Amino acid sequence: MLAELNHYGQLLENVSIAALWFTVLLRAPAAARSPWQRSLWLGIATAAGAMTLNVPPVLRLLHHVIGSADLVDLIRNLTGVVSAAAVLDFVLFTTDHPRLRIGLHIAALFGMAALLTLDLNAPPHAEHTIPKVGAPDPSTTYWLLLIGIQLSANIACCLVCWRYGRRSANRTLRLCLNLFGWGTACAGLYWLGYLVYLPVRNPDIVAALPLLMGLHGLLRAVALAAPGLISLRRKVHDLATVRRLWPLWYELVTVVPHVTLRIPRSRIREVLRPDGSWNLLAYRKIIEIRDAVLVLRDGTPLELLDAAEQHVAAAAVAPDQADATVLACVLRVGVAAPTADCAPCSTQKAEFSVSGGADLEAEAAFLIQVAKAYRSPLVAEFSHRRGDEPVPAAGCAVAAD
Repeated sequence: MLAELNHYGQLLENVSIAALWFTVLLRAPAAARSPWQRSLWLGIATAAGAMTLNVPPVLRLLHHVIGSADLVDLIRNLTGVVSAAAVLDFVLFTTDHPRLRIGLHIAALFGMAALLTLDLNAPPHAEHTIPKVGAPDPSTTYWLLLIGIQLSANIACCLVCWRYGRRSANRTLRLCLNLFGWGTACAGLYWLGYLVYLPVRNPDIVAALPLLMGLHGLLRAVALAAPGLISLRRKVHDLATVRRLWPLWYELVTVVPHVTLRIPRSRIREVLRPDGSWNLLAYRKIIEIRDAVLVLRDGTPLELLDAAEQHVAAAAVAPDQADATVLACVLRVGVAAPTADCAPCSTQKAEFSVSGGADLEAEAAFLIQVAKAYRSPLVAEFSHRRGDEPVPAAGCAVAAD
């Protein structure tokens, strides 16, 4: 049982190391542009480095290359201290505690110097370890100091993350702080396990430690990657919105070209070389479709809208799709027989909604429904049946009478 727990813990630790390095590479451009993110990036990069140095194949390679197990373990432990200090520095920076940051820097340097001094003054030793029986290497004081530094940094980081995570109005920031806090808590439990193991030397404790370290790395990686992943998801969502609206948009602006900000281009060029972000492109498509619909609505006679509603009702379209399908019917007839050049000339002009809600997301969802219905056989049938009736001329004729 303990062997299996240790095995799965090591697998999780390896996965978390890969996730941390992925996050380090993902966040590197943002860290280069933003000074306040550099401490966090350094903290995660050094944490990934310290965990990588603990992987047996890497450890054996470094022992072979450097030739000193003591030096390799000292580098690993000092890197862990740098990681804890850098992460706590980031947290203090974001919560506006400049004086505490100065104290942290001094304490971190003092702690690293103390660890180095204790290691150099210890009796001859190889690896830094706590054996099942006997005195720890390089010394008990060394391990108590290392564990104390890590526990102090992790507890402080957890408290700050959870405190400000509850207060934040930004949902993404709240999620990231809470995940980061729980990841740090796992690291704290990892070092607490070493603190308990130091006097009792129970092997059950050591068997569970890789699992805690793996959870720590994975939760921190997810917390740091979350903003980038959410941003990527939004970009993919915006791109999908543009792709789904483009056919309807293109047909409408061909009939009503003056509603467009720029000359229409092919869909591939719009996606690969947009004039701005994909979010802005999607927003423009929504606004321009709505403006084109308003222009076409001014020349749409009431009898056309009534016919479209009867056609949709006869087809038993789902209630949540009915309004979009009716609008699609009207637009398809209007595109086939443009009304843009026909001045509003009938008091019996159609009035129909061009929006699916009060916000942009709802409106986008509604127009996507319209675009889908626009190409449906039901709407094509309605357009074909109305094809022999010159709708715009009829509307104007009614007004003339």
